[in-house]
Amino acid sequence: MRAYVLCGGFGTRLRSVTDAQKALVPVHGEPFLARVLRQLARAGISEAVLCAHYRAEQVAEQLAGLARDAGLPLTLVVESSPMGTGGALLNALREQPAQGRYLVLNADTFVDVDGYRLMMQGAGNALLAARVDERSRYGSLEIDAAGQLQALLEKGRGGAGLINAGVYAFTCDTFVSAAVRACSMEQELLPELLAREAVSVIEYSGRFIDIGTPESLDRYANDFRMES
Repeated sequence: MRAYVLCGGFGTRLRSVTDAQKALVPVHGEPFLARVLRQLARAGISEAVLCAHYRAEQVAEQLAGLARDAGLPLTLVVESSPMGTGGALLNALREQPAQGRYLVLNADTFVDVDGYRLMMQGAGNALLAARVDERSRYGSLEIDAAGQLQALLEKGRGGAGLINAGVYAFTCDTFVSAAVRACSMEQELLPELLAREAVSVIEYSGRFIDIGTPESLDRYANDFRMES
């Protein structure tokens, strides 16, 4: 099974602590992306496509080392201009068409191997939902009684609950006819998909952290010091 890894974030909030491309932020002497790729390999992913634009040359320079470290064949697809999270996937699918059901994930988010394995099971379209104590920083989810996604809600809703963990599974045909254009996964591509197809929500209670702020990066570095 292939994974498309979205590495296009500008990492604006991290520039006070690093000048590295966001996915390549060093954690205990290695790029954060190396840890994500190892998780994918352990889950059983057979190959990964890295989707990049901002500082893509840094990803290209480390591509061979990342592949060797994870034991995972890697392909780099570079956008000529920023295309957003949805556009990055559509662009990559045009360059490297899916041959079967596949995963899509954000390169700046860490989940346990079991989270990826859950998403690799079954069939159809799915979204991984992580349960957190405070969801105001993230987009919340509206889910029906059958566990189907109804809507992605804006950030700002406080309290404990399920959030979008930024890991998706799509069928080979899900976006085969979609026009390649700049767009957001959360604000455009997924709502358009929900209007025509079902998306299952897979609940996940393991570790979840994104490294989008200096504080969350520091938390990851401290909490997961021995992650290998």
